[in-house]
Amino acid sequence: MTAATAEERSEALRVRRYQGRKVLNRVSQIDACKGCGRRVLDPATGVIYGHSSRGYVVTIGLVRCGKIWFCPQCSASIRRGRTEELTTAALRWLAAGGTLAVVVLTARHNRTTELARLSDALWGAPLIDAKGAPVLDRSGKPRRAPGAYQTMLTAPTFYGRPESVSTWTRKNGTVGTSVRPAEDGIRHRIGYAGMARASEVTRSWENGWHPHMNLLVFLGAHMNGTPAKGTVREYFEPGADSLEEWEDWLRGLWASTLRKADPTFEPSTECERHGCKCGGKGHGVTVQLVKSPDDKALIEYLTKVQDGKAAPASVDQDVKAAKGAALEVARGDNKSGRRESMTPFQMLYRLYDLEVSGLGLEDAEGYGTGEQCRAWWAEYESAMAGRRAIEWTRGLRGHVGLKGDDSEEQDLEYVYDPDMQAALTGGVILTEAAVTAVVRGDAELDVEACVRAEAYDSVGDLVEALGGYRAHVRMVTPEQLVETQENLFARVLARREERARQERIEAYELQKTVAEREAETAKQRQRLAGLFAGLLARRS
Repeated sequence: MTAATAEERSEALRVRRYQGRKVLNRVSQIDACKGCGRRVLDPATGVIYGHSSRGYVVTIGLVRCGKIWFCPQCSASIRRGRTEELTTAALRWLAAGGTLAVVVLTARHNRTTELARLSDALWGAPLIDAKGAPVLDRSGKPRRAPGAYQTMLTAPTFYGRPESVSTWTRKNGTVGTSVRPAEDGIRHRIGYAGMARASEVTRSWENGWHPHMNLLVFLGAHMNGTPAKGTVREYFEPGADSLEEWEDWLRGLWASTLRKADPTFEPSTECERHGCKCGGKGHGVTVQLVKSPDDKALIEYLTKVQDGKAAPASVDQDVKAAKGAALEVARGDNKSGRRESMTPFQMLYRLYDLEVSGLGLEDAEGYGTGEQCRAWWAEYESAMAGRRAIEWTRGLRGHVGLKGDDSEEQDLEYVYDPDMQAALTGGVILTEAAVTAVVRGDAELDVEACVRAEAYDSVGDLVEALGGYRAHVRMVTPEQLVETQENLFARVLARREERARQERIEAYELQKTVAEREAETAKQRQRLAGLFAGLLARRS
């Protein structure tokens, strides 16, 4: 692929994501998605359209939703950041002498399968009481019934059992004690240290919704303590027998757990199709190992000062393998469905083709009528809202020397920070009124084209043509842009800190309320116990 072709493809993807977000603004039932790229962060500052020193255009000052499941533009930014994080983790693990496994988990599905029910079976669902209200834990957070993924992580056969001591009092008053010794699980034999999970959803015309998981599993570590709270003591290469034991156990557990949720979800564990890529093992679980051919060279590559020397071939192999594994796990937004299949973002793109570009059903991307695509999108939003798309198991980041978390706040940093920190050589600042005129006219790409060409005067002409005022567009110097960036960043940071403070206050108040409720319940129980004791005394 030539550089020009890659650049054209990148630009086409960028335009497509913009078109998808424009449709999202109109069809979404999520308020943050309705306002993504439309609302102004700080009306006092306005919105910067800046020409970066690297030649592209950045837009600073518009509210972004940060919804990785639903927004094509925010998803690209978040997944790009998450992929870089995961690539770094993978390279460090390989350099230390560890082993990686790329695992894909799927479930059986058909045209009639409801996405919400299958998602609940895979990733769990909120517990609901008899009155339909969510069941809360002691901290006031909703409790969830585990799905097949959670069962996989906590099964004693895999995780093992800690030492358990039981005591009891005999009738003669003596105390008996029994000790169940600790038992190793499969994780000890394969050196499991944690995994990163990325979930995806596609939809095919023939078989309906297809949610599935891509896992990057970190293996080959002897641990002091547990993967969640312990540390890596040393690295080793897992034996073939142990890896086969793990894979066979995983296939059986995955199938049986989904069968309990719904027999129609149970994936196959055998396959008689000649030449099938599953190798006869069935289509519920696939496992591919990634090892380093030269971990010492990789360590040198990761730690040396950049001296211009070419990396050895073994390191190139490691880097390609690690990047490929990270991309496979985290970059679901870059994938497109096969023939007669599409991703949820392609539903938005098809709606743009049909309802904005006026293309016919045969010419638009994807499949289905406009009404069908809207109904499918609504079902998708309802089923996936509140779920994490990318999640690391506890302790894993510490094992590879990384900070951060899986929170929506971290996702928003991936969305906002690159543009906030971009070096700008020129640009314009639009008032809130000018931005409103541009957004209503679907002219954001036109403004970007003017800024990319450094034709800043033309932005005023465009806003005026859209019914706005030329005076609401101000050309600024690079120095003024830096000052505006810093002021806007400070205001956004202050708002973020205030939001975090309010969340801490709300969490404290919730814990306080729960504690007071529990104390009141305990008092009521004591009163009832006293009344009951009194009744017994009177009877006797």
